[in-house]
Amino acid sequence: MAWHDELGLYGNGQRLRVSATEISSTSQCGRYLALKTRPHLNTSAWRAHRGKPNVFLVGDLVELYSAALNDPEVRATASSLRGWLKARFNERGTHRLLRPYLERAVENMLDAHEEIEAKLGPLHLINRAPRIQYLQGIELAAWALVYESRDGIREIRRHRISTAHADPNDSDMLWAITAAKVSADLPGDIAPTRIRVVEIGGVDGSSSVLFDDSPSTATATFEEIGRPQAQQTTQGGARVNPCRECSSCKVAGICEALPNVTGMLGQSGPGFEFRSVSPMELSAYRQCPAQWFLDHMNKLPKEKGETEAQARGRVVHDWIAKAHSRGVACQLEDLPSPDGDIGSIAEVLSLEDYTAAYPFLVQHVARCPLGDPGIRVRTIEESVYGLDLAAQVIAATKPDMLYSRGDRLVAREVKTSTDFPAQGRDEAYSQNLQIPFLLTMITNGLSAWYGATAGTVELEWLTPDGSEVWSWDSDHQLTVRVAQGDIRREADAWHNDRAWNSRPGPHCTWCPVREWCPDKDKQSIRSPLTDATATVNPLAGQMGHDLPPF
Repeated sequence: MAWHDELGLYGNGQRLRVSATEISSTSQCGRYLALKTRPHLNTSAWRAHRGKPNVFLVGDLVELYSAALNDPEVRATASSLRGWLKARFNERGTHRLLRPYLERAVENMLDAHEEIEAKLGPLHLINRAPRIQYLQGIELAAWALVYESRDGIREIRRHRISTAHADPNDSDMLWAITAAKVSADLPGDIAPTRIRVVEIGGVDGSSSVLFDDSPSTATATFEEIGRPQAQQTTQGGARVNPCRECSSCKVAGICEALPNVTGMLGQSGPGFEFRSVSPMELSAYRQCPAQWFLDHMNKLPKEKGETEAQARGRVVHDWIAKAHSRGVACQLEDLPSPDGDIGSIAEVLSLEDYTAAYPFLVQHVARCPLGDPGIRVRTIEESVYGLDLAAQVIAATKPDMLYSRGDRLVAREVKTSTDFPAQGRDEAYSQNLQIPFLLTMITNGLSAWYGATAGTVELEWLTPDGSEVWSWDSDHQLTVRVAQGDIRREADAWHNDRAWNSRPGPHCTWCPVREWCPDKDKQSIRSPLTDATATVNPLAGQMGHDLPPF
């Protein structure tokens, strides 16, 4: 690890504990993963604030399900299970907002277990979080439950908060290959003859078999596919890219790849715990802390779908991003009339989508920033991260474009609407928390990170009949003070909240996680798809084996 000394690391970096989750996390920062696989390695240069969160949803789900599974009287009837769960919730201090989901998920997982036993015969739990220790101080692990049958079937289960993946992706298969290896090597009373890796979804009890073969095949598959990925995971410290996981990284506070934006949230010290936040999350929290807690913090299953305006905005953004990736300015010649042959556009957009987006795209042409030959594009539709050291929060946002013009860093946002806001620039600012968020981020270090001395946030507002570009500059002191005050007020309560109480109101109509909210009946809810008076969503606009595993 060439980066070892630079980060002031100490401890034993040779003892490795690699889990199936880390091996399957191929898109994350290499340094983060390499450090995570070294639990005995720390840094003396910086220490993150770790609060005492009272929420670990998957852990609660697995523990409650396992306890209920071992007690036939508890699961004898639906009412006995619910009564038992209520008592356990109270005993464990389970957060009230999570109880509706947990109640359903435990019941679903018990049903899924019974369905599996109907096919395989009785299964008994032999391990809750298997870790296999090999020579050379290496451990291979999988955070999952392992079951065993009398005839040698060994099943290791991954539990998802949402639904099982019917079509597993590459990450799912890497997890399954590693989990199968762990299960095959796990000591037990019965020598395994068959290894199964199964996913179960808490929201619906769905199940998916990711691996089903012999122990020898499990080992051979891991040797071919899993071992190289495990080696890359433990040695990937050279690949450093900021991401959401920065908030759980040992060296985030001293990482040279993470921009320092200290002070942007206006907080005097650490809050609930070291974590990340985006302008969308702050807006959701302002509307209802419970919604933020269920959706963004715990990522409960939510209603999917989008309004006509949201779909149009998505198409416009996708087209502009693809067009800008060419590195040339958008031209009217790029936009054939939807009444005729749309040519190659048909390969990426349906005619219906293109027809809806066309008038907005035409208005963008005159506003395209790539028409200025003096700009240097930095990012297009990529997430930007920064660390506020004072608050110990990772600021995360995704401007439509980030570019440099001379010594100025410019963040461009694009919005589509059927008309301009009545109050123009001021109303556009008040409707888009992204503007003050980006401006304070730029002012507090992001512009310097890109070698700029000042910065600007631009909002490109597109309608079918016209367009405007409004801007806010970091060297305009009054503008910056207003933005800083806005972000400080938005972050204040979120930063320290430990209750996340609901705030029922008309917004319950469109809340994507209202299904799980115990307070949803406090507000009359009418579907926005059937009721013309429904509120519009203002936010629309995770010993002794000879051969080590790697």
